[in-house]
Amino acid sequence: MAQDSKAAFEKTSLGAENKAYDIIAKLDPEYFEKLKGIYVDGTFGREGALPRKIKELIMVGITCALNRPRGVKLHSERALTLGATPREVLEAVEVAAIPGGMPGLWLGVETLQEILKAKGMEFK
Repeated sequence: MAQDSKAAFEKTSLGAENKAYDIIAKLDPEYFEKLKGIYVDGTFGREGALPRKIKELIMVGITCALNRPRGVKLHSERALTLGATPREVLEAVEVAAIPGGMPGLWLGVETLQEILKAKGMEFK
């Protein structure tokens, strides 16, 4: 069962790496199963009212507002992978500046620029 859960996390991650999940799966497989239920089955892997791309854009905004660099990078990459335009990611970052302040804005735009450069993409 742990292998099935790890495979589900990998599929849901869309190629964005998070080594913490491997560590959790190894140290506490029972907890990892519960985490999979929330993260994969209940949120990102579920076909609900919001398309996955929109969920990722929401997470971009939340992680910017909370000033969480790892989350900004991860969810920005996933949003772009799911077809979000760089402008859509930028708007999520800009909206986050309202509750999160300027540091979140700076984090978001710098992260987006780094991702676009690494992927050889241009801002349009």
